[in-house]
Amino acid sequence: MTTDQIDTESEEGLEVDEKEPSYSFSPEVIEALGRSIQLVVGERLCEGALLKMKEPDAWKKMTFKELRKRFKDNCGDQDGYLSPQAPLLETVVRMLLASKRDSLTLSEIHADISALWISSPWPRHISMNALRRVLEHGVTHAVVRSE
Repeated sequence: MTTDQIDTESEEGLEVDEKEPSYSFSPEVIEALGRSIQLVVGERLCEGALLKMKEPDAWKKMTFKELRKRFKDNCGDQDGYLSPQAPLLETVVRMLLASKRDSLTLSEIHADISALWISSPWPRHISMNALRRVLEHGVTHAVVRSE
């Protein structure tokens, strides 16, 4: 099985190849839930991004696109930004916001989560199928399946 395909069974019992799902962060979901993009996204900015702002609360006036650029430029490589003690969906949201691409595949997310968790003082493991189920229900955190 390649990383681009996941085998599933069709109703007839024959194997069918399905493209591996990708997931992204959706600001539209945040707005639809009646929540502020600036608060939901801005409060997750890493220390490095916050220090580069001219005013301490400048993020409260930024658009999602501007905030996302701050994540991409500053947060992805910052030590401690992703914590193995953080809840799974919180970690995935931070990964998606800091990613250089708009979406990540299931196997990319799984590999990053596994690497993060294995380095923890209390290592954990999650199967690819369990992670997929969590991500499919991540809409309250604005994690959606990409088309």
